[in-house]
Amino acid sequence: MWVVAGARDDVAVEETEQFSLGRRLSRGVAMAVAMVAIGCVVVFLVGGLVEGLGWWVLVVLAALVGGVGWLKWLQVRGARASRRGVDVVHGMYVDALDRAERGDLTGAAERFEEAVGACGRLGGDAGQYMMDLLQGLASVRVAQGDLGRAVAVWQRAYELSRVEYGDDAVPTLAAANGVAAVLLTRGEREAAGERYRDTLARCRRLLDDAHPETVVARNGVARSAPTPRVGSLHQQGAELYARILGPSHPDTLIARRQAAPDGAAISCLAIGELDRARALSAEAVADCVGRYGEADPRTVAALNDLAMVLREQRDLTAAYRTYERAAELCGRLPGGPHAQQLAAGNGIAQVMVLQGDVANAATELAAVLDGCVARYGEQDPQTAAARRNLDRLEPAG
Repeated sequence: MWVVAGARDDVAVEETEQFSLGRRLSRGVAMAVAMVAIGCVVVFLVGGLVEGLGWWVLVVLAALVGGVGWLKWLQVRGARASRRGVDVVHGMYVDALDRAERGDLTGAAERFEEAVGACGRLGGDAGQYMMDLLQGLASVRVAQGDLGRAVAVWQRAYELSRVEYGDDAVPTLAAANGVAAVLLTRGEREAAGERYRDTLARCRRLLDDAHPETVVARNGVARSAPTPRVGSLHQQGAELYARILGPSHPDTLIARRQAAPDGAAISCLAIGELDRARALSAEAVADCVGRYGEADPRTVAALNDLAMVLREQRDLTAAYRTYERAAELCGRLPGGPHAQQLAAGNGIAQVMVLQGDVANAATELAAVLDGCVARYGEQDPQTAAARRNLDRLEPAG
């Protein structure tokens, strides 16, 4: 577990920004003089043991020793400063996530903005955590309903990914789907549909049909139709999932529900009314908590439904936290592992894949596989589907 020291991070950033060029230069010159002095002493001591060396040779050797020492000191100092800067950025990132989880969306957005700025100062747009920070900021903007800024953030992530990884890399496709999802949430069906169709064509060239980005793009094409309705694309998706992942896999069940909606929220999700689906799903969670309490299978199922909507809306931070809450509540129930717990674990893995965290997604899917073995046995189709899902992901890591 990470410990956030927000006040100390602020001080560190302030001190870094206020560390003037003149002060750095004076310290560097002083260190160089000290290195040369030490080098002179060492070389003269060595020179006293070696006959035939002139004084000018000793001076040159001293300067060389001092110069090498100074460059090494600069290298070590730079590496330490970079590590401190990365630690500061990471602290801001964790603090922003915690604020978002507590419902302080304004504070979370401000903290993400600060982290993006600090990361940019460390390494520009190619900074180590820039993509994660942009995704987190976009998620918070979606949760705030500030969709204009959310589109701008996703677009920045998309352009960054194109430069860093290329047009057809998975992170680029993920960012393109992120832009399209927010456009669809804004009601811009034509623009969203164009994005989704382009991304789907690229996904089909590079990824298999059950890859999360391919699925997101295919669902997006269906949802962004000019006249929104449940149609053949939804049914094709459900049949594809049943064939690849098995009839009882959580993703297959979700696809079948969207092809034949069993509730108002799922109906809204299937036809691309993401804001309405989110509101209805949140109401369903609140209703279940009021009726049955938190540690109840019906509440967990409602949480998984809400997390699915959040994931499709590309509010990935909230989706992850909601799936995590569902899995934690399942742990309080007697027996287990429960079907909804496995569905939550599968959802967490999907969010991780969408965030580019393939290694941890594989770890989560391995835990889902262990749960399937414990619940259904080694030979059950559900277990076989979980194993195939893990096998599909691991080569990509």
